[in-house]
Amino acid sequence: MKQSLFGNKYINLLKFKIPYPENKFVMYTRGRTGSTVLTDLINCHPRIFCDAEIFNLLYSKSVVKFPYLYINSCSKRASKYKKQVYGFKVKISQLVIEHKYSQYEKLLEKLYTTGWKFIYLKRKNFLRQQLSNYVAADTNIYHIKKGEEKNPAKVKVDCDDLLKGIMQGEEIERTEESNLKNIPHLTLEYETDIVDNSKHQETADKVFRYLGAESVKVTTDLKRIVPDNLEDTILNYEEVYLSLKDTEYSKYLV
Repeated sequence: MKQSLFGNKYINLLKFKIPYPENKFVMYTRGRTGSTVLTDLINCHPRIFCDAEIFNLLYSKSVVKFPYLYINSCSKRASKYKKQVYGFKVKISQLVIEHKYSQYEKLLEKLYTTGWKFIYLKRKNFLRQQLSNYVAADTNIYHIKKGEEKNPAKVKVDCDDLLKGIMQGEEIERTEESNLKNIPHLTLEYETDIVDNSKHQETADKVFRYLGAESVKVTTDLKRIVPDNLEDTILNYEEVYLSLKDTEYSKYLV
């Protein structure tokens, strides 16, 4: 279904009988931060439709030349689902690498000045984030639902590649924070707001309050693919541990 959503990127702009949403938001994030879980929780609300990563080329099918018009066209999709609030997910990599916007910051600023709210979802442990990427790439398992018998095999980690990934993650976070420096936003963290299922209702309520919506009961069938104990996932854990234990990145080993 997702792959058929954006066949004609701007068509909804011409459908004048379809109203724009009452409220709009952007989920600004990166991969393996729990954004799919958060989307599931948000979409439990009867008034809110949180869309896919609309700038992912899998969905847009080609480079979007007029991003602001495209976003506004997509926002009318909320009406299709009889929702009054629309949001979508987006990553820096999609804007810069896939669509090659040299001034993507101006797009973010324009969204803010035209009434879009921002939710910034990040992850503090860049080692675990990178490890989640490895597992997903090696196994093609990106999400697991409760009750599914999927146990991803251990992965062998290239220590140099891991270190580069951690450093890149820190650099991306600095860029994200710089992008949002002058844009008021709600910050959520994977470690404190997403990973613990018992926090999901509290997390969802934060979002609902921020968007001016009432609290509703939320749930998700998704569960994490990387266990707490890193030794259960990293085949060469000892090698990884020794490569990081005396560095500033040892904090990510916990």
